[in-house]
Amino acid sequence: MGKIVNMPQFDMSMTEGTITRWYFQEGDFVDKGESLFEAETGKASNAEDYYDKPGKLLKIFVQEGETVPIGTPLCFIGEEGEDIPDVSVPTASAAQPEKASAAAPAASAPAAPKPEKKEVSARAKLDTSGYSYDLTVIGAGPGGYVAAIKAAQLGARVAVVEKDELGGTCLNRGCIPTKALYTSANQYNKMKNADIYGLCAEKVGFDWSKIMARKDSIVKQLTGGVGALLKKNGVTLYKGEAVCKDGHTVTVGDETLTTGYILLATGTTPLHVLQNVDSDVTILTTDELLSIEALPESLAIIGGGVIGCEIANIFASFGVSVTIIELMPTIVPMVDKEISSLLASSLQAKGVRIINGIGTKAVKKQGKLNALELENGETVECEMILEAVGRRTVDTAFAALDLERTPKGTVVVDDTMCTSNETVYAIGDITGGYMLAHEASKQGEIAVNYLFGNHQEEEKVIIPSCIFTEPEIAFVGMTEEKAKEAGYTVKTFKFPFAANGKALTLSESEGFVKVVVDAAYGEILGVHIIGPEASSLIHEAVAAMNLEATAAAAGNMVHAHPTLSEALMEAFLGASTGAIHI
Repeated sequence: MGKIVNMPQFDMSMTEGTITRWYFQEGDFVDKGESLFEAETGKASNAEDYYDKPGKLLKIFVQEGETVPIGTPLCFIGEEGEDIPDVSVPTASAAQPEKASAAAPAASAPAAPKPEKKEVSARAKLDTSGYSYDLTVIGAGPGGYVAAIKAAQLGARVAVVEKDELGGTCLNRGCIPTKALYTSANQYNKMKNADIYGLCAEKVGFDWSKIMARKDSIVKQLTGGVGALLKKNGVTLYKGEAVCKDGHTVTVGDETLTTGYILLATGTTPLHVLQNVDSDVTILTTDELLSIEALPESLAIIGGGVIGCEIANIFASFGVSVTIIELMPTIVPMVDKEISSLLASSLQAKGVRIINGIGTKAVKKQGKLNALELENGETVECEMILEAVGRRTVDTAFAALDLERTPKGTVVVDDTMCTSNETVYAIGDITGGYMLAHEASKQGEIAVNYLFGNHQEEEKVIIPSCIFTEPEIAFVGMTEEKAKEAGYTVKTFKFPFAANGKALTLSESEGFVKVVVDAAYGEILGVHIIGPEASSLIHEAVAAMNLEATAAAAGNMVHAHPTLSEALMEAFLGASTGAIHI
């Protein structure tokens, strides 16, 4: 059966293309991998390779120099004597058909329109020479300190106000300390299972105090590094509680700073939702848990999100009896369902008990233990309780500014990170996006580039997410379910690490790479990984999506062998032209 070749979508902004050259004439034989034609999209000329069943170029529907919409039939390749379908070729100005005819199956209709980016109103830049600083940043977490350094590099006079330790939650009570403990837990698990690698390890154990000391040393090194970077770039640091009096005035204790602009990077603090808690019961957040001097025998975690699952993995690895109580039907409900299911199985294999779809009615003291009374009548006893159910905006610094907020309390910003006050900008957790350090850093760069640099509106910012459990999880873009909800005709492919040679040599073959693709144009909509080094592997997917590569293009990139990244290659190929090793 013959194949109609349609005008492809070389990039996501493309709506039409002009055929500038046919590499074959009617009657010529076309083999797999040969360049079939060249098209100009307005941005560049692109050669289109042919990867379907080889055959003769029986009919060219669109001639050189003609401009047609994406999805338009361009030619028909088949066997000698095969009937050529009767197709209708629209002009570039004509609307694309809602449905392709049976005789000429054009690519499926584009997805539902993606939301347009909010327009940035034209704002005159201030003359900030009359102020003490051009920019005052409140909060020295990953968003604030990166923004401050970047602004200083652009020539601005910058002050940073920090009431706590440099580095914010991420460096002191989040990303870095948990990853230090995660690494110790992983190494301990490997040592306990040394026989898998043909090694003998006797009397394997751990010293919690040394593990915590290592964690503290890493945190101290990094926070000290932030201080050195601020100083190196000429940023003035103020230690204390900042209070914004107006859009140009910040007080820090007895000092008053005048500033052209203010950048809010105040972050969030753990949320408390448990009710009916006895007065003698201690409920910990990660702030306290990451400083405990001794491990408990049992730990109940309220919340099966990213933080809850990471802590469960760490503590279970060191022999703590862990129970996760999650109100939603699944743990980490934001991730791909297949990944959530595999993570649950992996945690349960480590002895973690997972209770889904049930809330907690009350928490009582029962001797030396705590008793959590669940809504189904069950009681869970434990020595220690961690509440990991989300975080809330820290707004004490800017409460007087009366900024526009969402019903959840987050600050409303435009694409330049400007708030409803034109001299006040906001980044990071308080803007309601992903609570990720790297997103806050990127937002900080966007804001100061707009204020002090050569602002260029970015078409998109692709943000990956990682969960440091064992196995690791990483994802970017849409899940299969979200892509379908958005109106895409979806094609997916899943490649298991069990079929990857490097994973087998590491004895880490659990997991897979799942690719979600728009079946019409091959656009990569999402990539989801659970398995070894997922947090590093995901960036190949981020690069491919940022460069608007199709799944076929990403899969045809040569990968070194044997490497874990070959699993990505195979998944991309599987979602396009066909995987090899499965």
